[in-house]
Amino acid sequence: MENQLNYIRPYHDNEVNVAMNQILDNENFLMFLKRFIYEKENIDAEIAELRKIDSILEFQDKISQKFVQKIIDSTIDDFKITRFETIDKDKGYLYVTNHRDIVLDSALLQLSLYNKGFKTAQSAIGNNLVLSDLLLNVAKLNKMFLVIRDGSVRELIENSNVLSSYISSSIAKNNSVWIAQRNGRTKDGIDLTQQGLLKMLTLWGEGSILDRIYNLNIIPAAVSYEYESCDFLKARELVISENGKYEKCSGEDLLSIETGLMQFKGDVNIVFGEPLNDSFEDWKNLKGNDNEILKHFATLLDASILKNYVLYSSNFIAADLISNSSKFKTHYTDEQKEKFLAYCQKNIDKSDVDKEKFKEKFLLIYANPVFQKEKLGYI
Repeated sequence: MENQLNYIRPYHDNEVNVAMNQILDNENFLMFLKRFIYEKENIDAEIAELRKIDSILEFQDKISQKFVQKIIDSTIDDFKITRFETIDKDKGYLYVTNHRDIVLDSALLQLSLYNKGFKTAQSAIGNNLVLSDLLLNVAKLNKMFLVIRDGSVRELIENSNVLSSYISSSIAKNNSVWIAQRNGRTKDGIDLTQQGLLKMLTLWGEGSILDRIYNLNIIPAAVSYEYESCDFLKARELVISENGKYEKCSGEDLLSIETGLMQFKGDVNIVFGEPLNDSFEDWKNLKGNDNEILKHFATLLDASILKNYVLYSSNFIAADLISNSSKFKTHYTDEQKEKFLAYCQKNIDKSDVDKEKFKEKFLLIYANPVFQKEKLGYI
């Protein structure tokens, strides 16, 4: 297991400088620096300084956080993060969030922790997204650990045990971890926790399954985008999927990453829920088999994430359009509706699939959070 743990983990500080110099020798990374970080014709002096980087914190300080801030400045109107008071700087947490964007869900959380003076969290990334030595180095320099998503059934089970061990031990050492509530992004606007994810997280550790859940110190959080990341690509995929399994094209994941980063997102919110351990007295005596207990916690996470999900005018407008009503009219103005209708039509016009089906899927991406919150009595 030691070899597998070393394979998936982020770099240690004593490995940073070698990896840093490797990526600085890559023309694609230099182009990235010129485009997003320095934007100068001659950055030789800056490159010379970057070659001295010898810690993860310094890499995040001089590169990662500057990049994410550039994305916020150029593609987000207003970014808010709420309820930091639920977090203790001296503890390690497992942040579990909904998954709407491949990169930004975790990157925005990281920047927020960094700006508030907290230690940044380690974050999960599927090995299917790490398609080159450059991307592997950048991921591991940025506190990312690999989730292995290929192999035989036996290998996948073994990989799950290794991942569970790594996450549990990291939190025990007061190093926080971010992971999405599901494998792959939510495509239809309905955020649901995969029970299998919770099963993986509780494979490792001492005591009962309730003890293992308690030791993970879980904080759910909701990430909300006024304009959904990759909404066009998601709606298109949903239409095609109606007629069979959707097959990704070569480079499609990278296209989704770039689209999600560069697309205009309007307002964005991250809202922390209460740590699950705060309600320990309510669940410490839960009865049932492991699967029943995991189902209970999946429901708790779903409820917290949905409760804290921020609805925008785009969501309420889409809900009224889908249901052909004006039920939520008090939540938006005529001007906002006109703007959103124009945005929808622009995407419908460029679609290469059935346009009526595309329109329905596109609107549901925005409307479903409203319907889900209404169903649970949150609006």
